[in-house]
Amino acid sequence: MALTKGAKKTIIMNKKSFMVKSAALVFGAMLASCTQTDIPAIDDVEVDPNEQIKDEVVFADDFTDLVKTDGWGGGWCATQYAPAITTADGRTAQMMENYQGDVNATGVLLQQTVSGLDNGTYRVELYANAFFTSGRGFDSDMADGAKDVAYVFANDAKEYIVANIATATSKNGEYAMDVVVTDGTMTIGLGKDKAGSNWHTLQIKSLKKAISMADAYDMALTQAMLYIDAAQADEVRQDLVEAMSAERTVDNYNNLCAAILASVMSNQSYELIASGTVPTDNLDYWTCTNTQTFHINTWSVEGNPGNDPSGMTTPFVENWCGRDGTLGDGQISCQIPGIQPGKKFYVSLRFRAYSEAGNDLSGMKFFIGDDDIMDVSEATPFTYNGMKGAYGEVSGVGTVDESGNIVFGFNLSGATFNWVAIKDVKISM
Repeated sequence: MALTKGAKKTIIMNKKSFMVKSAALVFGAMLASCTQTDIPAIDDVEVDPNEQIKDEVVFADDFTDLVKTDGWGGGWCATQYAPAITTADGRTAQMMENYQGDVNATGVLLQQTVSGLDNGTYRVELYANAFFTSGRGFDSDMADGAKDVAYVFANDAKEYIVANIATATSKNGEYAMDVVVTDGTMTIGLGKDKAGSNWHTLQIKSLKKAISMADAYDMALTQAMLYIDAAQADEVRQDLVEAMSAERTVDNYNNLCAAILASVMSNQSYELIASGTVPTDNLDYWTCTNTQTFHINTWSVEGNPGNDPSGMTTPFVENWCGRDGTLGDGQISCQIPGIQPGKKFYVSLRFRAYSEAGNDLSGMKFFIGDDDIMDVSEATPFTYNGMKGAYGEVSGVGTVDESGNIVFGFNLSGATFNWVAIKDVKISM
């Protein structure tokens, strides 16, 4: 099979980008070690392969890597002051931050100029937030949810963002703008038109150029060919073969991109298992279904040597609410996709639960798949600075479910405590 007009540049997928839900806009990294054998033929399609998509365009040529995640200037900003901010789609991003000791400053607060772009139409997607934090010696009359205070911009495009009366743990919204580049550069940033907010965060999600769907289809097929032999799960490989074999339509392009994305996720999952460790310094594989704070803790000292006996040193995955509250019902889970169904796996981890109000601990169970393995009441209890806690190392064997997922974590139901932390997650097959 001859491919026409191969990809102009290799599309690189980093660890965060594989979680993007818009599968139609994402491609995987080329795997040089793979061969191009046993590729399904699509030359037998009876229609002109580009006829059904000749007038379609898609934002698929990826320039996101040209945007420096730590390259935002203007005002006072530092990544270390904004770790693991939760985004609206449940992921985390390393946000750049602008904090003001007042609410009255207006104009551009954060910006950077991206160069090296081809001229054309782009879609820039950003995570952004603006909020007012009280108790800092100044006030704001900004209404909660205001949409006329702060904005994101890209060249001449501008979109107001939602500003809140909130805290630094508020979820960052996602905003998108279409921008025409005529001189190879794009200036992206965040600003204010009026007083109100004093704390602002910003980070790039993606920057992609519009190309014809016919070219995008060729790029996708080139990428997909390189994943056939790399696929370790039968279902993932079969879905990719079927998607490559389909005739060229808009729907089938989306299906092909989804199959590529599933292949990328599957490959990364097998690499993760080969490493033997699930990270707890980011939330790429983690979710929490209650509404309370869920993030990476990088600052707590309670578990340091000489303090409580848990060994829960930072960083760790954390679900937390105020000391007088209790965690709501829900599930903290780690899900690793794209694995061959029916395979056995082994997992172990360290956890700690705390009632800062001094309550006896109950209402949490460690699970693997559909099986409860351990209740928090079975963990080792301790008291520290008037707080009651329990910690332990728990392990068990599970089976990859029929959808190809490894799933484990903690079920919360009627919890009597306000804080749970997780780290040292080991996994093997």
